[in-house]
Amino acid sequence: MKKLSAFAMLMLLLLAIPARPQGAQTKEQSPRTVVEEFWKLEIEGGRLTAEGQQRANTFFVRPIPIPLTKEVVVIDRDFSVWDPIINGNGAQVMIGVRSLGGIDSSLHYLPPDGSAVKEGVGYHLLLSDKHWEFGGDGKTLKEVIGVPEWRIDRTGTKIFLTVDAARRYITQARDKTADPLIRRNADRALAALNRDQ
Repeated sequence: MKKLSAFAMLMLLLLAIPARPQGAQTKEQSPRTVVEEFWKLEIEGGRLTAEGQQRANTFFVRPIPIPLTKEVVVIDRDFSVWDPIINGNGAQVMIGVRSLGGIDSSLHYLPPDGSAVKEGVGYHLLLSDKHWEFGGDGKTLKEVIGVPEWRIDRTGTKIFLTVDAARRYITQARDKTADPLIRRNADRALAALNRDQ
């Protein structure tokens, strides 16, 4: 009789727990996972192409266009994604990176400041069932309502690349231009990145 009572109590408890309504479901990705997945795309040059930027926009509350002038930070692969600080439907995730220099829009190499200390790159995320996407014209934003999920609310204008991705970017940009100054800057930047490795 005791077994039946325990089973009956368990069934009563299970029946007393309300089922989660369809609209209350959330994607199971944590803020940290979202940033880690975005970062993988980012550091390999994902935001340097229209297709990659479109893919990157799936991580954002509001999509961003490809910047006309690119400010690139070259980083080593020894980065660390920290645990998020969650406050209600907001979260902050930091990534520790070590800069190896930068590349400006004219492909000029900017050496690092000399510090070997990691610096933090912060991402603010929101948990919401709303986000915005570009419409068919690629310019107009339209609101989309779906399952609540963590999305990056803000990102800076800098693009972070590994050394290999930076080399690819510089080489492709150099090969597309006839400007001798930009080509010379690109060659110097490639030499500097090869020397630093």
